Amino acid sequence: MAFQVLARKLICPQKNFMKGRLQAFALLAGMFFYFSCSSRLAPPGRYQDNPIIVDGNISDWGFPLRFSNPDYNMEYEVRNDKRNIYVCVYSKDLSVQKRILKSGMIIYFDPKGEKNKNMSLVFPVKKPADQAAQRNNEPIRYTDYMTEMNQLLRQSDYYNTTGMLNMENGQYALDSKINNIQVAIKLNGDSSLVYEAAVPINYLLGTDLKAGYKPENFSVGIAVNKNSIHNGNSGYRPHNSYGGGGMRMHGMGGNRNYGSANNTAPKPEENWDTFQLVLKK
Repeated sequence: MAFQVLARKLICPQKNFMKGRLQAFALLAGMFFYFSCSSRLAPPGRYQDNPIIVDGNISDWGFPLRFSNPDYNMEYEVRNDKRNIYVCVYSKDLSVQKRILKSGMIIYFDPKGEKNKNMSLVFPVKKPADQAAQRNNEPIRYTDYMTEMNQLLRQSDYYNTTGMLNMENGQYALDSKINNIQVAIKLNGDSSLVYEAAVPINYLLGTDLKAGYKPENFSVGIAVNKNSIHNGNSGYRPHNSYGGGGMRMHGMGGNRNYGSANNTAPKPEENWDTFQLVLKK
């Protein structure tokens, strides 16, 4: 009997020790799982003290810009104030410039800080793939590189939007008074191309930034399309359905299709930046 009591005293501490270790392990595993699955706030973005003039000049931004693509031939930056998100894209690489002007560029906005593509601003819009493209019922014929680039630049006179709040999907002229989006693109004397955009935050969040705004992750993606492998062109230009201000597309919500169904569309180059919108105190 005494032996059994002694054995229990020796065994029970060992059981309690093992039980404590299992509980500690379970607690640590739970904490690791919680923190690994919970979203972490990205670094704050940059607040823009004075509204940026969207005119295709780099002077409002300073140089160099904060971010670059992996090939270092395109720079970009995103800022905000309490009303707008500002985007700037800059490149001195001729091939990148031509891709932007000819094949088009898309800016994606994801208020959840991920890489969803439900909200987008398309500018410049993809141009016809063949060099005999029609514009105002007249064929465009390129004689040299800069002539081609300037003609493509002149064609960049409208933009598409999809998925934004408080506005319709559609096509709008650059000087449209229908909404408050501003876009501009310019070829500058230093052989650079500068793209600028200002998009009202209430089109993305449903409201301006106000006191009490809780910082959350926000993502902006910049997608530059690559040149199509095969040619093909429908020669379609949208008609002005807003009576002077905006150009609206009828059909599939702002994505006009140039070219035939047999065209091969290479995957665009995408660069994403995740940050917190900043509210100045």
